Amino acid sequence: MQLSHFDLNLLRSLDALLAERNVTRASERLFVTQQAMSGALRRLREHFENELLVRVGRHMELTSLARSLVQPVREALLKVESALNTQPTFDPRTARGTVRVAMSDYTSLILLPRLMQILAAEAPHLIVRLEAYGDTSFQRLDSGDLDFCVTVSDRSLYSDYVPSGEIRAQDLFQDDFVCVVDRCYPVTQKMSLKAYRSAQHNVVRFGRGIRTLVERGWEQSGFDAQIAATAPSFATLIFMLPGTQLVATAQRRLAKTLAAPLRLRVLECPVAIGVLREELLWHSRHDEDPSHLYLREAFRKATELLDTVH
Repeated sequence: MQLSHFDLNLLRSLDALLAERNVTRASERLFVTQQAMSGALRRLREHFENELLVRVGRHMELTSLARSLVQPVREALLKVESALNTQPTFDPRTARGTVRVAMSDYTSLILLPRLMQILAAEAPHLIVRLEAYGDTSFQRLDSGDLDFCVTVSDRSLYSDYVPSGEIRAQDLFQDDFVCVVDRCYPVTQKMSLKAYRSAQHNVVRFGRGIRTLVERGWEQSGFDAQIAATAPSFATLIFMLPGTQLVATAQRRLAKTLAAPLRLRVLECPVAIGVLREELLWHSRHDEDPSHLYLREAFRKATELLDTVH
């Protein structure tokens, strides 16, 4: 069928129906009546000569054809939206909008304050909407629900959670790992390998299919840690330390940031953990978008402020 014979307004309805798998929710998503969405579904079924949505028990499921349409339909709409929103120039001083970013707690504590400092001075009307990095972040970047992700460059840590070939990357900064302990911890100068092996450790566990560099470094070194506690984030890991004999293995910049207010000590780690490399990710549809070009440069400038004293 030629494009001129297809009502392009139906693409938005199709995208909503594929995402929601429910006529009522799809109508609410597009702020139209349920009757209008039912009519759109009927026309789409006629066009594709396929049911698209079929009832299975108490729920509606996508047919195999509908499943194959999810990504290309979403991508087509995002490209149209990107084209319509693209401006020949971008003035950060007057620009308004929301920047949607996913990053870990570590990056939000280390990098985000520097980024906000830059945006407050240069782009005061932009709103940053932050969310925790998780196992769906790459997918949300692909689907246009996120503008940027900040994450480690080593994809092997994420098991099956890998970005598509349309995701671009920009190096941001590096860090290494140290031991963090309570100020009364018996080791005063250097953490020996013997002391490290005999210590009680706390460790970050992000959930199914996601490992940390610490876990992999231990595994590669043949180190079997005695785990006394687990935490959902590296910041929580360090906040657990005061008044205990636990040893946390965490990023140097984060350790230096939190050690003084929590009255903790930072020691060199006797086990090789490896270098942490953080990078900025975005979708290729925004490669030449002036606003994205500005924001990528803002992230780069934020990394230059990482080791400055405020």
